[in-house]
Amino acid sequence: MEGQYEEKTERNESDQTVEEVLTVVLGETLKRRRLELGLSMEKLSQLSTVSRGMLGLIESGKTTPSIGILWKLSKTLRIPIGEMIPDLFSQSPRFLASNEGKVWASQKNPMKSRVLYQEERERFNLVEWILEQGKLTQFQHLPQAHDIKIYQVSGTSKIKLKNKSFQLEVGDSLFFPISELDSIENGSNIPVKFLWISTKKFR
Repeated sequence: MEGQYEEKTERNESDQTVEEVLTVVLGETLKRRRLELGLSMEKLSQLSTVSRGMLGLIESGKTTPSIGILWKLSKTLRIPIGEMIPDLFSQSPRFLASNEGKVWASQKNPMKSRVLYQEERERFNLVEWILEQGKLTQFQHLPQAHDIKIYQVSGTSKIKLKNKSFQLEVGDSLFFPISELDSIENGSNIPVKFLWISTKKFR
């Protein structure tokens, strides 16, 4: 009986994690569409009658909007609700096992990454990063015309930007231009995991 209870608890925790990730991806998709249309957050708030504060929470991945709010944003941004999550979820179901996906690793640094999803022309990338104890300081190989959101899945990471440092705990997220990134550090002897969500900038 005790084993059944533990198994159910694990499933609930897993479902919660998936929901949190989807909320982050949804926020990135809506922000990208808003920028494509050249709308400020204030203007979108006026057109959609969704408060500026709520839009900020949605775009930062801190809250999941109700179906009513999604309908308003869908109408204003001229994007079907089904497309608010990239085709990662709009096509037929696709299963990616833990040992699948394009993996990048180097003996010169403590990081390993696995591509979970990559949109055509790499406008949107969802990558799982696992960082061993140590610090990353080389990011020149990454597209500099991208904005980044890091979502901490496990452990703690220290993110240093050009002018400020942030300590990310589980569930925290940080948004920044890739050009501002100075280092990512794991100070513990336990590997940490985070999602790296990369979206191409719109000028």
